[in-house]
Amino acid sequence: MIPSRCVAHRLKSLVSGVLVTLAAACTSTGETGAGDSGSSTSTSASARPTTAADDERAIRAVLEQWYVAMQAADSAGTVAPLTPEFLLLEDSLPLTGPELVARLKEGAGAKWTAAFSDLRTRVRGDVAWTTLRNHEESTAPDGKRCQADFLETIVFVRDGGDWRIDRYHAAALHRWHCP
Repeated sequence: MIPSRCVAHRLKSLVSGVLVTLAAACTSTGETGAGDSGSSTSTSASARPTTAADDERAIRAVLEQWYVAMQAADSAGTVAPLTPEFLLLEDSLPLTGPELVARLKEGAGAKWTAAFSDLRTRVRGDVAWTTLRNHEESTAPDGKRCQADFLETIVFVRDGGDWRIDRYHAAALHRWHCP
């Protein structure tokens, strides 16, 4: 029988070794996000290595192109960057991709803009999330102008080297109002 103090020492050595191995594995992936330091890279199984800055630029481009498609009521462009499991939560209203397209068509004729600020993106492998402030303005066909402000969180998933939007949550800071 092994004395309990030897078992405890062996267990402590084993746990320490596992923790060191895990720490080395986590730091060797080199993933960074906004606010992190370093110029490390991340990779996906089907894509070339990219820097965190490359990923952040690509994610912002997907978001901006998606908004352009929605503003134009472009159904195909609106659903193109979405995962099949996409879900938008605007306050308490859940919408799938097709439901979002239908809602955009209901508002056809209105012109609207979105201005993003305070974007912060974190990338971890093939998943990333962005938080931002979004100021939206809309002008109805009759000329009535309205505006709203949101805090938003968007979850992106890398799919075949492309970033796709999987979840979109918008919480109203200032609900739509028409001064």
